[in-house]
Amino acid sequence: MSKVATESHAGSAFPGGTCYKVLLWEEGALSPGQLDAWQATRRELLARMRDAGIKGARGTLAKLGAELRELSTRAVITPLSTCAQASLSLTRVGALAAKLQREEQVLAYRLTPCTATVLVELTGEEGIDALVSRWSTSTPEVQWCTSPLVEAISPAEAAEWQEECRAADAESDADTEADEENAPAFHHVTVLREEAVAALQPAEGRVLVDATLGGGGHTELMLERGATVWGIDQDPAARRAARKRLAAHADRLHIVAGNFRNAVELLRAEGLETADGILADIGISSPQVDQAERGFSFLAEGPLDMRMNPAAPRSAADIVNTAAESELADILWQYGEERASRAIARRIVQERAKAPITTTTQLADIIASVLPRKGKQHPATRSFQALRIAVNDELGALDALLESGLSLLKSGGRFAIITFHSLEDRAVKRYFDRVTRPEIDRPEWPAPRPNPEYAARLVTRKPIVASEAELAANPRARSAKLRVIEKL
Repeated sequence: MSKVATESHAGSAFPGGTCYKVLLWEEGALSPGQLDAWQATRRELLARMRDAGIKGARGTLAKLGAELRELSTRAVITPLSTCAQASLSLTRVGALAAKLQREEQVLAYRLTPCTATVLVELTGEEGIDALVSRWSTSTPEVQWCTSPLVEAISPAEAAEWQEECRAADAESDADTEADEENAPAFHHVTVLREEAVAALQPAEGRVLVDATLGGGGHTELMLERGATVWGIDQDPAARRAARKRLAAHADRLHIVAGNFRNAVELLRAEGLETADGILADIGISSPQVDQAERGFSFLAEGPLDMRMNPAAPRSAADIVNTAAESELADILWQYGEERASRAIARRIVQERAKAPITTTTQLADIIASVLPRKGKQHPATRSFQALRIAVNDELGALDALLESGLSLLKSGGRFAIITFHSLEDRAVKRYFDRVTRPEIDRPEWPAPRPNPEYAARLVTRKPIVASEAELAANPRARSAKLRVIEKL
């Protein structure tokens, strides 16, 4: 991601003040040994440059300056460009980008998975060290390196770098348009559409959050009823489909890239402090299942992938081919409630020793060889569910949303969650029960005590499920359950 950061500078031929290019990276992207070697050589070169400057030896000074730049490229820039860690998440990239966009001194910036390169023009009394330190403290989501690479550059060089960022932006926009034009269709049948939207009471002037935007079915109905909606999704295909579907409401729709586990952090980075309602549809979208290339289903052969966010670092194939047998068994039991988890894990380990397991049908056949088919359900169903949950950390993401969601809501704001299997529903039910009990009691206590977590009331004492008419039209809705609470 690159960006010319402020419109005030965009039209000027050259920046007017002292310019610096600052390279920051996440702690751990370079090893301690790499950092120590770079800093020791850098200190030596800087000392020699200081001596050459005192003596007025311009030729030596220029030569040492070239050596310093070559050192920075060799020891820092090149290793970071090939960094395997790539741990700076989209959420934290978004938070940093929002911060940089508001900084008057920032002319342009580039963000990669573990680095930020920022072009700065110093026009006030604040020095470069103080400015960089302020960025670090204001973006606690990222543990930045303590000694960033800072390079003074001429106004002409700064203007050239700004132009490079503009060109990169234009190219990125063109690529996005081409992707949207050529992307496969994203047709998702929205579950409990009327019931979920009615629970949030959309109306003109109300601000609602669709934490799982998907194809935009719930959001469309909210927008039609006058609400402003912030939609979050980690799947670029879903965001493209929703943006196209909801183009008529673009003035009241804000689409944010990211995982719903970070919904509050993402929205506050965008400037949204409070909302009137939050909806999360905790399920996999039909297009993700139906497109063989996404690797979610054993019904058609595809790569063993299962990532809802295609840029996520770990796929189902990574887990299946590298996890220890005990870890595989735990995943299948914990997330799929698969009784044959140990036998299946043992067979997977035996088969991957012969050749890597790379396709959905290959894995399904291995599971079927351990667990013969009984009834309508395919023997691999529970195992595939378990791997999908593990790949996307779905239960961890749900827990994070539950724990943080109420903090975004205004008093009277509603929190609605749709789940699709017992593990999800159990987590939602437990959390909703925890925050809606005025008192808590234990056998060893003489009397009940006030509940310090009491913050909401139940809107639905029993989960809302799909009607017979909806089930007839969409059998996949049979396991959907909607629960709703309201913040006090």
